[in-house]
Amino acid sequence: MHSANLRTGALALALLATLCAGNAQASCGSTACSINTNWDEHELSHPGWTVDLRYSYSRAGTLRSGSNRIAANPTNPALALGSEVENLRTINKLVTAVVDYTHDEHWGVMLQLPYVMRDHSHSLADPVAPGYDSFTASALGDVKAVGRYRWTLDESSRSGMGIKFGLKLNTGRKDFLLASGTLPNEVTLQPGNGSTDLILGAFWQQSTPGNNWSWFAQGTAQSSISSLPTFRPGNQFNLDGGTRYAFSNNLSGLLQLNAQWNSKDSGSAAAPDATGIPGSATGGNIFSLTPGLSYALTPGTQLYGLLQLPVYQYVNGEQLTANSSVTIGVSHRF
Repeated sequence: MHSANLRTGALALALLATLCAGNAQASCGSTACSINTNWDEHELSHPGWTVDLRYSYSRAGTLRSGSNRIAANPTNPALALGSEVENLRTINKLVTAVVDYTHDEHWGVMLQLPYVMRDHSHSLADPVAPGYDSFTASALGDVKAVGRYRWTLDESSRSGMGIKFGLKLNTGRKDFLLASGTLPNEVTLQPGNGSTDLILGAFWQQSTPGNNWSWFAQGTAQSSISSLPTFRPGNQFNLDGGTRYAFSNNLSGLLQLNAQWNSKDSGSAAAPDATGIPGSATGGNIFSLTPGLSYALTPGTQLYGLLQLPVYQYVNGEQLTANSSVTIGVSHRF
């Protein structure tokens, strides 16, 4: 690859990162947009298996109302002694295994298995000095199984599009207790939220031979079809767009724009705001910019790292938000 082309590609990637902007929602349990880490999933590839293992970390410690940062108020004499006053921080660590099988040039299926490690704390009402309670959980989360059908648009440009369809299953634990020995008010803190969701989506991809650039875009919608009597998660819509630039045969620059819209949760266990209305402190939207790098150890094995940076965040009521999240991983195609 000529050095001039490499400099041009790097400059274009930096310029694109400067021009793009995004939107995402945060809550106590979930503080980051979705990230696409399987770029080959949308390409016309040979039948076979791909395994992806990744680790994600985020710390939600910024309290937000609407799009504005606000200061936490650790005391509230109007509340009953010992009741929850303010969320202080939530640390999310997520190890996710993704197993993907491509049957032929059209059909494929993906199984996503998340292991959730969550640490949360909030203040308790006290007329003299604020008390605190905490929550920790480590367990399998809600598994996703998603199939896809792809068709080619233009063989010369290796462009194609397709549809996705699947389920988010009710597999995660929902019985972890606070340090005080009671169930937390917020269902979203648990590794599983008790719902089975329908997932529908569409995608587009282009990877022109002889060109260092490749592109993808996808949109997915997720809606509960079965949930707990006291809690139904809000509908979710994700829109991801991204590009990859090959600096060399092994090293590639990555850039994604990830947007997420979440409607309010419902049910008596949905988090309320100061009005006391269930679900009024849930839902919102986030736009995030996600740059990263990938390195091919072998033709079938890639290491990658991504840094997700929220550009705009809006939440209903008062919710914790994260300033960034980090994802590192490895994928291997058999």
